[in-house]
Amino acid sequence: MSLLRSLLHGLRSLVRKEQVSRELDEELNGFLEMAAEEEMKQGMSRKDALRAVRLERGSLEVSKEVVRSGGWEFFVETCWHDLLFGLRMLRRSPGFTTVAILTLALGIGANAAIFSMVNALVLRPLPVHAPNEVASLASQPHGLGWSNGFSYPDFEDIRDQATSVFRDMTGMQPSHMDGFSMNGQSQPIWMSYVTTNFFQVMDLQPALGTFFGPSDGGIDGSEPVLVLSYSFWKNHMGGDPNIVGRSASINGRPVTIIGVAPEGFRGIYSILDTQGYLPVGMATATLDSPKDFLTNRSLENIEILGRLKPGMNVGQAQPVLAVVGRQLSEQYPEIHKWDWLQAFPGGPLNANPQDTAVIESMAAFFLLLVGLVLVLACMNVANLLLVRAAARQPEMAVRAAFGAGRGRLARQLLTESLLLAALGCVGGIVVGVAASRSVNSINFASAIPLVFDVTFDWRVLAYAVGAALLTGVLVGMTPAVRAARRDLNPLLHESSRTSTGGRQRARSVLVVAELSGSLMLLIIAGLFVRSLRSVERSDLGFDPDHVLNLTISPTDAGYEEAQASQFLKQVLQRARALPAVESASLAATIPMGHYNYGEELKIEGYETPPGQQRPLAGYNAVSREYFRTMRIPLIRGRDFFDSDDRTSQYVAVVNEEMARRYWPNQDPIGRHFTTGKDSTHPIQVIGVVKNSRTQHLTGSFRPHFYRPLTQSYLTPVTLQLRTALPAATAVHQAVDLIHSLAPAMPVFDVQTMTQALDTLNGLLLYQVGAALTASLGTLGLLLGLVGVYGVVSYAAAQRTHEIGIRMALGAARSSVLKMILRKGLIVTAAGVLVGALLAGAIGRLARDLLAGVSPMDPLTYVCASGLLAAVSLLACYIPARRAMRVDPMVALRYE
Repeated sequence: MSLLRSLLHGLRSLVRKEQVSRELDEELNGFLEMAAEEEMKQGMSRKDALRAVRLERGSLEVSKEVVRSGGWEFFVETCWHDLLFGLRMLRRSPGFTTVAILTLALGIGANAAIFSMVNALVLRPLPVHAPNEVASLASQPHGLGWSNGFSYPDFEDIRDQATSVFRDMTGMQPSHMDGFSMNGQSQPIWMSYVTTNFFQVMDLQPALGTFFGPSDGGIDGSEPVLVLSYSFWKNHMGGDPNIVGRSASINGRPVTIIGVAPEGFRGIYSILDTQGYLPVGMATATLDSPKDFLTNRSLENIEILGRLKPGMNVGQAQPVLAVVGRQLSEQYPEIHKWDWLQAFPGGPLNANPQDTAVIESMAAFFLLLVGLVLVLACMNVANLLLVRAAARQPEMAVRAAFGAGRGRLARQLLTESLLLAALGCVGGIVVGVAASRSVNSINFASAIPLVFDVTFDWRVLAYAVGAALLTGVLVGMTPAVRAARRDLNPLLHESSRTSTGGRQRARSVLVVAELSGSLMLLIIAGLFVRSLRSVERSDLGFDPDHVLNLTISPTDAGYEEAQASQFLKQVLQRARALPAVESASLAATIPMGHYNYGEELKIEGYETPPGQQRPLAGYNAVSREYFRTMRIPLIRGRDFFDSDDRTSQYVAVVNEEMARRYWPNQDPIGRHFTTGKDSTHPIQVIGVVKNSRTQHLTGSFRPHFYRPLTQSYLTPVTLQLRTALPAATAVHQAVDLIHSLAPAMPVFDVQTMTQALDTLNGLLLYQVGAALTASLGTLGLLLGLVGVYGVVSYAAAQRTHEIGIRMALGAARSSVLKMILRKGLIVTAAGVLVGALLAGAIGRLARDLLAGVSPMDPLTYVCASGLLAAVSLLACYIPARRAMRVDPMVALRYE
């Protein structure tokens, strides 16, 4: 039916066109008859009158064309003819067409791939209804950066006092890994603890069952209920339609599954698949949170999201939040010293505004780099089009002689460039999709359900199409303008050897710009690669080699603390007896791991200086021999003993930075401090160990202390084995050991310590940055190579006749080689000089993204410049060698 409709539509259009043409013929013939009758009144015969009118009025067919050109149909028809002619011309030059399309496809594809990553991280809105109405809140204490952590009482006060701009607010604790048990099977699950109105504020509907009601979970941990994510339900529960109402347990506490979140909703973080949701009141039961965390205003572990009223925006909400923040600061001056309380648009990150700003800066930086790649691709294709336009000048002259105007010629060339860009866009989308799929397939080797959903949505497609249109205009503008400005008629009377100085200079300028951009990309790539090498070789403060990590969670198997302590003790005893195991220990968290524990401290004899932050320190709960296993040197004092339990004095080992900052010029051994969670048990410092990296691989060391696991029980814990052989060889023995003691015990994150460093907090971002910049640098180098080769090769071809004369007169081949290479040397030197200067400017933008290397690192600049110069000279040598082998007799006949 659709084919029949198309045929009928075509027939109607044809009939309509013939009817309009017939009416136009009748109208023009009538006008001709009227003019002839006027002449006949003066005595002329009809034949002579018609002839005189035709001579005076011009060709009837030309008049028809003039009339037809006033209609939109004529414009569409000529564009269609231009398109068809452009396709024929491209088909006649398969080599040129292939190179141009591939060049544009690489440039557009690289841009689409990088933009798809930026879109996933920064631009894509929350998967909720009316995401523009969702805002996240952050405060800025005096002299400190932004923080998105609030206490639960703060959440209640802000929600109650900002009703004039917010329809409602919801609070949530940062996501946490818990143990999920059902039908005797245990597995880790990444949970969010949310207020009971969370799904209502997000305006979501359940895929199955229902969401939390006002009384579910309460603030006292009653009514333990659970909502699963759609992906967890499908992947781990088999999509069981009868899941609602089933019983399960979280960290050994029974819960009832009441619903499944809608498909596509992974939570409010773009790279984390939140797998389950519990009422925030259950945190006291399943997370061992302080019993008063819902009433303690100093425990700032709640993130706040609000839904604005229709028609409101974050700017309009700001005055109200400023008043609320000032009132809370005045009401609780010892706790809140806020300069600002501010709303930010909710997005895929929903992180601390400072962290969001860093990620947005990184995204803008990589978009700048990949945009430079597209510019290089445009310059390359523009160079090819200039060469092609020079070869087509006789054709343009003939078309001009037959009446084609300059605008018509320019439009034809621009149409061809847009056609190239469209074909390049198709190829670029294919390249971008392939690159995005490779990114999506990255295995993060982590128990955390990280997702990097780099998909091609309408934003990425719009970006790719926009880049293609801009590319088509940019690459076609120069030859089109030249065709419109140049008087082509004299070319009909000239030989093919015309002056090419102006065109050659234009192409040389383009190649210098290409080389400059290529060198910039190479230098940035070199800086990122050297930054990765610097981080990999930095002093971590511990030795990651020959260490195996196995994470276990006794609570997932329903163990109470006493039973879990006995189980862990048996695991350690058996692990230390394994062949090739030099030492074994337990730790609540590992360096660059998923868990980062921190405490606010009250230190005996230490007064916080005015205007400075209260004493804070990270901490870890470890077993005896932990420092031996990780090879962290003990500087003074002692290690933990088995007798350090809850019946003895609470003790801790601190790092050098904590000792220096809180006990300057003093011996910290024997000093005491307390933590915010437990102010009733003073902790005595028994040792000092070397500073080591715990959360980040760069930056200054932070205060950190270690407590015995027997005095500060945390779960899950990681069993760490230092082996004499490669750590991976002990995997099966260690897993079998654990399952021999507890067959149902889940074991996850089984990896060597060196593999564990390849995380978001560790080397992963540096590895991604080095890989991306190296790829862009290689692509830029390739484009620069093609550009230099094209210019030198074309210049050599244009001088073939001259070379023949020189060689016929006795010129040596070496002199011909020098003559051709001189052009490439000048272009290369100019490109290296300009590129080095521009790289110094753009390198400063990357200062905060580098580690252990200066943006002006001389070794990087010298190596990148040398590589580009060597490759460029190689590209120059090939056409120069071909030119010096030209037969003089052939060259003399060259036309």
